[in-house]
Amino acid sequence: MKDNTTPRKLNCIIIDDDQNIVDVFCDLLGIIDVNVLATGNDGKNAVNLYEKHNPDIVFTDLQMPEYNGYYVVETIKDLDPDAKLVVVTGDPDAVYSNLFDLLHVPVVNKPFDIAQIKKIITDITSENNSILPFEIRYKFKDDINYYSCTVTYPQYRNFKRLPIIEECEIITTQKTLQPHEDEMQRALDLVMQNDTSHIRKLSELVRS
Repeated sequence: MKDNTTPRKLNCIIIDDDQNIVDVFCDLLGIIDVNVLATGNDGKNAVNLYEKHNPDIVFTDLQMPEYNGYYVVETIKDLDPDAKLVVVTGDPDAVYSNLFDLLHVPVVNKPFDIAQIKKIITDITSENNSILPFEIRYKFKDDINYYSCTVTYPQYRNFKRLPIIEECEIITTQKTLQPHEDEMQRALDLVMQNDTSHIRKLSELVRS
């Protein structure tokens, strides 16, 4: 028997501080049959609209005042690790962001290519978005040295927020977690109490 079920139309939100770009992108998505639920002009709008509409895809500009595209990606991924996001930007360096690579966030450069947009939508709605452990490079405020260790994405986000940490960046994506995740979590819990002894044991000194 023939299946006459009509596939559900994908929906999205678009975030860009340039209204002309928003209008053009809305028209382009209409051509490829993607429904635009709402638009916003900064990262704060993006998070609010995501919570309100729960779209299939978020298209966000990168360079925006106050709350930029990095804020959009990190905050929405905190809310929903399975969220599908696409960065649309005029900054060619954004293509090489370890953060976007780690989180499976494709980057589209302006001006738009409709064939590229269509392929990206197909890819991100069908691929596995699991985030593997990865390596970070960090520095304590009271230490001139840099260290590296392997963490999960939630551990990285929590680590960055600690007052005792001066710098923290992703340096290598998708590694096998060593040591065990629970052991690293215990070390991070101790760091929250200003005890850095265990995390230092689990990290390697980065040679300059």
